Amino acid sequence: GARRMEPLFKDEKEYDDFKARHARAKIARGELAEARGALFLGIDAGSTTTKAALIDKDKRLLYSFYQGNEGNPLETTRQMLKELYALLPVGAYIGNTTVTGYGEGLIQAGFNADMGLIETMAHYKAAEEFLPGVDFILDIGGQDMKCMRIKDHAIYNIMLNEACSSGCGSFIETYAKSVDMSVEDFAGAGLKSHSPVDLGTRCTVFMNSMVKQAQKEGAKISDIAAGLSYSVIKNALYKVIKLRNPEDAGERIVVQGGTFYNESVLRAIEKVLGREVVRPDIAGLMGAYGCA
Repeated sequence: GARRMEPLFKDEKEYDDFKARHARAKIARGELAEARGALFLGIDAGSTTTKAALIDKDKRLLYSFYQGNEGNPLETTRQMLKELYALLPVGAYIGNTTVTGYGEGLIQAGFNADMGLIETMAHYKAAEEFLPGVDFILDIGGQDMKCMRIKDHAIYNIMLNEACSSGCGSFIETYAKSVDMSVEDFAGAGLKSHSPVDLGTRCTVFMNSMVKQAQKEGAKISDIAAGLSYSVIKNALYKVIKLRNPEDAGERIVVQGGTFYNESVLRAIEKVLGREVVRPDIAGLMGAYGCA
């Protein structure tokens, strides 16, 4: 039969402490209507989503944008800019714009943006704001993941998944849909599991067969949800990044990307690594914020 693992939380108090700790990783925010002078816009034109962040000289977030681009990042960026210009108060202006992501060159040329910034540097700059001295950044998106190691305030190692996306957010999303649940409800179910199923770190096809086997043995949806969260993290750490042991991950860890809004996945990385991590409240906007 399928092996079982430790639950993500042993009791309600441990979950409450976890929630309170992660609630502290908040960006400073301000009111756009009250802004004056030069403001700074960052745009992250990703493979499937366009993100934007507008900050003032004190790095306070005044405006953010997160939307699927449906294969047309230029049009999505145009919509964002029209919305932003309509909201800009008299006396405030966009002093500088920096772009990153897959569509960096396209957006820069199409809208005359001031600068382009390589994606890894954008993410590092943002992570440093949340955790000064960060030495390990793990970014898990819908279809890709990247890991950065930092030494002496410089990125010295970058790893990306090259083929399989079974360790990414879309994998959990697809499974949640197959059982008629939203990703949020599916993640919530995983938090309550008393006996998560060990689904290993294999590719999606093999994992699906393991899920079916576990269901035949009477595994609950909550046990499968927690098991998939563990698998996403183990895939990322042991298959993509090829960590030999958890200590290699570093001491000051920032996790980001939309997948880490899923609290089951967030807790799974802390359980697997045996240490606490920082998940910014703008985990999905970090590239845009770093640009800004």
